[in-house]
Amino acid sequence: MNTRSENEINSEEEMNLYDYWKVLIKRKKIFIGIFLIPLVMVTIIILSMPRYYRGECEISIPATPTPNIITVMPASNIVKLIGYIDDTKKIKIFTNTPDAIKSVFVSVPKNSTGKVSIVIDAKTADNVTAAFKDIFNYIGNLPEIKEEIARIKEEQNSKLNNLTEESNFKIKALIEAKKANLIFLNQVTDMMKKRQVPFVNINPADLIMKDSNLSLEIANLQQARKTIMAKKSKITAASPNALIAKDADLASEITNLRQTVVTFGSLGPLSITVQPSNSQIRKIIISTGALSLVAAIFIVFFLLDYIERIKARENK
Repeated sequence: MNTRSENEINSEEEMNLYDYWKVLIKRKKIFIGIFLIPLVMVTIIILSMPRYYRGECEISIPATPTPNIITVMPASNIVKLIGYIDDTKKIKIFTNTPDAIKSVFVSVPKNSTGKVSIVIDAKTADNVTAAFKDIFNYIGNLPEIKEEIARIKEEQNSKLNNLTEESNFKIKALIEAKKANLIFLNQVTDMMKKRQVPFVNINPADLIMKDSNLSLEIANLQQARKTIMAKKSKITAASPNALIAKDADLASEITNLRQTVVTFGSLGPLSITVQPSNSQIRKIIISTGALSLVAAIFIVFFLLDYIERIKARENK
C-alpha cells in the first residue's frame, strides 16, 4: 500500500510539473515579454544617464570662540541662511557653470553641531571643486555674515582704541617718572659734588638703574602702541616686544587681538566620487530582473490561468 501511494504521489507531481511546462510553452511570449521589457528598459535608462560626480565637504565651525578665532554664528544658523538651493539660487551662487551643477544639499551633520555638511553633484570633478569654492564665497558674502563680521571687528577696533589710550597714558606717566628721577639724580649728584650730605640715604647707581628700566619700559610700551596702530591699519603682523612683568597683561591682550581671526568657518578636505558606481548599476539591474521574473511567474501561472478559468465557467 505504501509503495502504491508513493507512486501515485510521484505521478501527480510529474503531471503537475508537466502542466506547468505546458502553460509556460503556451505563454512563453508573454512570459519573456514581461521579464525582458522592464529589464531592458531599466538597463537602457540607467546606462544612458550621465555619470555625475559627487563631492562631499564640511565647513568646520568651532563651537566656542578661542582667543585667536571668533566665529560669527553657529552652524544651524548658517544652514538656515543658505536655505534650499533651487535653480534660481544656483545661478546666483555658481556664476560660471550653473548648468553643470545637478544638485546641492546643505545640512548640519547629526553627529556634530559645529559643522556644515555640503554635498554637490556636478558633471565633472573640476565643476565640483569650483562649486565648493563658489558656495564658500557665497556664504562669506551673505549680508548677515558680513554684518556680524563688521560688528565684531568694530568691537575689536574699539578695544584696540582703548588699549592705545591706556598705553599712551602709561607712556606719559613713565616719561614724567623718568624726568622726576633725572631731576632727583641731578640733585643728589650736585649735593655729592659740594660734599653735602644728601637728606636721604641713596645710591646714585640705583637712580641710574631706575632710569634705564624706565627707558626700557617706555620703549616697550611705544613698540606695543605701534603694533596696535599697525593692527588697526593692517600694515604689518609683526608681534610686539614683550613688556616688562607689570605690563604683561597688556602685552598679552595686544597679541591676542593682533592674532584674532573673525570667520564663519573653514572649508575642510574635499571628497569626490562618481555616481552611480558600477556596483550600484549591477544591483539595480539584478533587482529589476528579479522583480520582473516574479511578476512574469505570477501573471503567467496565476493571473492568466485564473482569468481563463473564469471565462470557461461563463461559457459553460
